[in-house]
Amino acid sequence: MGNATSLERDLKPVKPLTRRQAMYSFILLLIINILNYTDRAILPVVQTQIKTEFHLSDTELGWLISSFLLVYGIATLPLGIWADYGKRKNIIALCVAIWSVATTVAGFTFNFIQLFLARSVLGIGEAGYAPASLSMIGDSFPKDVRGRMLSIWSIGNVVGTAIGMLLGGVVALQLGWRWAFYLVGLPGLIVAFLIWRAAEPQRGAFDNAEEGEIESSAAAGHGGLNKNFLQDAARIFRIPTYWILLGAFIASFFIVGAAQGWITTYIIRDFKLTEAQAGAVSGGTLAVGSIVGTLLGGWIGDYLHRRFPQGRLLISTIAFLLGAPLTFFALGTHALVPFICIFALAIVALSMCLGPLNAVIQDIIEPEIRSTAIGLALLIAHLLGDALSPIIIGAIADRSSLGLALQTTGPICLLVAGLICLIGLKTVAGDMKAMQARLQRKG
Repeated sequence: MGNATSLERDLKPVKPLTRRQAMYSFILLLIINILNYTDRAILPVVQTQIKTEFHLSDTELGWLISSFLLVYGIATLPLGIWADYGKRKNIIALCVAIWSVATTVAGFTFNFIQLFLARSVLGIGEAGYAPASLSMIGDSFPKDVRGRMLSIWSIGNVVGTAIGMLLGGVVALQLGWRWAFYLVGLPGLIVAFLIWRAAEPQRGAFDNAEEGEIESSAAAGHGGLNKNFLQDAARIFRIPTYWILLGAFIASFFIVGAAQGWITTYIIRDFKLTEAQAGAVSGGTLAVGSIVGTLLGGWIGDYLHRRFPQGRLLISTIAFLLGAPLTFFALGTHALVPFICIFALAIVALSMCLGPLNAVIQDIIEPEIRSTAIGLALLIAHLLGDALSPIIIGAIADRSSLGLALQTTGPICLLVAGLICLIGLKTVAGDMKAMQARLQRKG
């Protein structure tokens, strides 16, 4: 009973955020996203040293990369459900603190099993922030700029990855790979405290819902509340475009996981560079290409969305279909400068879909179950996409070469993602209209 009382107190209607509060929370969430991907990127850039010290195969390296992603995918769903009835800022703060400690602990490991377990705990910590963050951003800004804000937030993916690759390479070369993990843990604890002290936005504040109504309906089944996950999942899976997004996420996550886990090692092996040099090449290329692509995709997606409902999905379709041949040609180029140029264009194309696809979920799912929908999507996409790809790439590399493993998988996945999104152009307008009709009936 006390638990129910505590939940109901947390879930009482809140006032809409001021513009200052919304931007303050958004900046913190952006910093958190940057730190998240910095933590993720440390291992791939130092794994050549770890492989030598721990005497590992490429398949075992793949398992180290996937240990985080497997646990991350599994934990995202329950934490996403929690974000639909709990204080999202508190969930984010707790998760940031957990992953910051896990990152630091990774530097104290001395064998494969210890490092595998540390990276697994990192997955638990990082799993909770994404659904809660996306939900908070969706409730902090009007619908007509939502894609743009989510695209800016998504830049944290690549900025953090670039920082991790650059910092990890330099630190590993100068101080050893363990210090790379030590140096990225502390900032997360500071930001965890700041987001815990930030304001919580009202659910559905910009989705034409009655004030407080969605907050109350979001509190389900725990201590007398009516939340029912199976009913929510059934509602979500009845939306055709949601299945389209799942397919696109799975295919695109596969290549994202492969690139983040292996591209620095590929550059070290194929172009004979040091960890610091390879980290600079991969981090710089990912940063520039992704920032350009993410901002461009968010702006074009919002522009097209104001003119026809399929706009955001259309730009994602084009981005995937352009990315497939660019990725193929980049990985077939064995001169460094041409590789960087073509690979950068491929990253621009792939990054253009980040904000628009996240915004489409917000466009077709009611506010009170958005975190659950995002959690389900991330669970399925991670388990079937980027959690498997490092292991598969490592296994193929042990039998042939890392370059061949990447070149035979990445372009195919991007082509599949583009074709899936092409099908979704027929369903997304109807699903958006249906969501608005459901909100009006509740009002």
